[in-house]
Amino acid sequence: MTTYENHKNIVKQLIEDIDEKIRNDKLIERQKIVGFAVSEASVNMIAMLLRKNDLISSGFMINHRYFASKKRALEKLPFDFESKNRIIEKLIEIEESRNKLCYGRDKSKTDVEKAVKDLFQLKKIIEKQIGEEI
Repeated sequence: MTTYENHKNIVKQLIEDIDEKIRNDKLIERQKIVGFAVSEASVNMIAMLLRKNDLISSGFMINHRYFASKKRALEKLPFDFESKNRIIEKLIEIEESRNKLCYGRDKSKTDVEKAVKDLFQLKKIIEKQIGEEI
């Protein structure tokens, strides 16, 4: 079972990895890794929020595929929380970016940068709600 602190540590590691790729100008070259990292970080962030609000237990697993569509996300996360629609929309955008970046031919710099931007927007929303920096 993953604890709140485990989720937080995973997010920190993934964001540090993304930041390192930004600093070393490797976002485009490592876009598949970035796609997976953005997705995994976002899923762990939503888990942090839901755990912080006692909406899920430590055994509840959140899968990135939950965000393939709004309908599926709402089915998998039926409970209410602040900014739910905005957060789910951002998670769906991140899942779309993940699929785009991780499979097929290399994508444009704009596509990779959008995935990273979406992750940091989600991070900001969730940090505000949990009352701490991730």
